[in-house]
Amino acid sequence: MIIPNKHNGYSQDGRRLYFKGGSSGAAKEANRMEQERQARITASINAINDIFDPKAYKQGTNAATAFDPNKTYYNKDGSVFDGRKKFNVNSSSGNAFNQIVGNIVDQVGQTSGSASAWDMDKINKAIANGELFTGVETVKPENTREKLYDEQQQAVYDLNAKAVKDQYGDAERANRFALARNGLLGGSSNIESNALLQEKNNEGLIQAQTLGQQSASALRTSDEQAKQSLISMAQSGIDTGTAQQMAASQLNSNAQSALGQRGGATIGSLFDNLGQAYLTRQIMAAQNNGYNLYNNQYNNLSTNKEYQGS
Repeated sequence: MIIPNKHNGYSQDGRRLYFKGGSSGAAKEANRMEQERQARITASINAINDIFDPKAYKQGTNAATAFDPNKTYYNKDGSVFDGRKKFNVNSSSGNAFNQIVGNIVDQVGQTSGSASAWDMDKINKAIANGELFTGVETVKPENTREKLYDEQQQAVYDLNAKAVKDQYGDAERANRFALARNGLLGGSSNIESNALLQEKNNEGLIQAQTLGQQSASALRTSDEQAKQSLISMAQSGIDTGTAQQMAASQLNSNAQSALGQRGGATIGSLFDNLGQAYLTRQIMAAQNNGYNLYNNQYNNLSTNKEYQGS
């Protein structure tokens, strides 16, 4: 029940005099609500960005063990420590400088306005709790995701490079046995076949490097997509706490998926029929010789010759 009075827009007889607040009051309320909504969105987006890409921050260094009024001190978060307490000075009170007992007032002789004094209780408490510092530094946190990308690339490369090495070892042994059976160790066939195997080995290592780069790039892309998706959700109204939890969960999920790629090599079979590179070279040579011989023997059967008669 509303009690009619001039302060809420009614006369004593209950008649409406005016609409309190009116449209301008509604507009102000709507503006306030929108500002709060935008602040929540900004806070959520900042929380997401801080998890995906932590920013540098300041912190106090060298905990103070004593207090020197001529020095500057810092809080744990790197901000300047304010150890003074302000109070009003009123000459009529007669005891204005006794309002802070035990402190030394700098403004000696001041009779009006405000004065300040060291708040020794606050200072001593900060020292005792290790919360007063003589220096400040900027800390750049390690970007754990960048480190994970590098680790992913190296791990996938190592895995596939080992597969290349193992395959090369098997092919080289098979080729060496074939050369020995044919009495060709140390000859030109030995040199040529080993060169062929080494060429394939180098190609395999390049492929292993590419696979590592692709795996790291895929993880980075997954993270970026997750980040953009969460930012869109933040703009739709999720709170900061939920945004942080979802960001951490998504990063962990992406990392676990990437770890699964380290479970097996994907380089494939590089040497195939090059297990006996010597025999492969011999077959290729025989094919080339047969082709050349065919051309030499049947070249005179060509129908493209011009008439050479007189």
